[in-house]
Amino acid sequence: MSLIPLGRVECPPACPRTHSPAEPSIHVVRFALDSTVLPLVTDTLPIAEAARRALMSLHGRLTERHGVRGRSPVLSGKDSDGHPLTGHGHAYYLPTDEDGDGRLDHLTVFARDGFGPAERRALDRLRQLNTGRWGEQRYPLRLRLLGMAALDEYHPGLLGESKVWVSATPYIATRHARTRGRGRIDIRSPHARAEFLIADLRRQLRDVLGEVVGNADHVRIDPIFDGGSFKIAERGRPIEFQRCRSKPGDDGGRRLAGSFRIELPKPVPGPVALGHASHFGMGLFLPDDMRIGRPHTC
Repeated sequence: MSLIPLGRVECPPACPRTHSPAEPSIHVVRFALDSTVLPLVTDTLPIAEAARRALMSLHGRLTERHGVRGRSPVLSGKDSDGHPLTGHGHAYYLPTDEDGDGRLDHLTVFARDGFGPAERRALDRLRQLNTGRWGEQRYPLRLRLLGMAALDEYHPGLLGESKVWVSATPYIATRHARTRGRGRIDIRSPHARAEFLIADLRRQLRDVLGEVVGNADHVRIDPIFDGGSFKIAERGRPIEFQRCRSKPGDDGGRRLAGSFRIELPKPVPGPVALGHASHFGMGLFLPDDMRIGRPHTC
């Protein structure tokens, strides 16, 4: 494995090229979070949004020409006209708790389409996040770059290969459940909610990871319950997580959400992030051997 050194990632002067770019492909960038008081895992989504804002700002300053800041579709998830990109090749911002204490300690920024030189320069300069959390001025959230690499070279934690994956953050439905008319469900019933979410999750497996998962109908999906409520490791219930993005009109907090154990026909590499707001850390699944708590599955 050849990680890029932890110094500045500088771009060489522009020059005519007759061959493929010399820079190595970069799909994964990992940071350690550092603060006197680290954010709770329930703040996954606002931390992810803060990382996106910071990187877009850095990229804009680094690429500014004649007073016009450059835009990165990979970092923003939007095209040059501001429309959301289709597909899932743009950046995922995935904060994680990797020591099991209930607080976020790492950030992984991942893009299947890869990061270009300008994006890598911005990633290399990311040093601090500002989320507006209480006490943040007193306890700033700093980042330490751990490394950059191609996906096939770098497999820490959530990027590992596994056959069994378990919810680390709530899986949020991509559509609303009908409570009236034909096809309605009784959202008061835990099992009805679980069945609705399992069907939605199976569609996401087919649409997002179909090439590596294969036939999604052969995937076993079990809800993780504790006393009739969904349970995520030892962090409590999905309702305790911040599930609404800061953008106007986001309704993630009103959608059904749950936690699940996925068993695939064969091992696949991570990351596995699915559902609404998956590019911001929601619907994140970790390899089973990373799981800290082991609530009852049924």
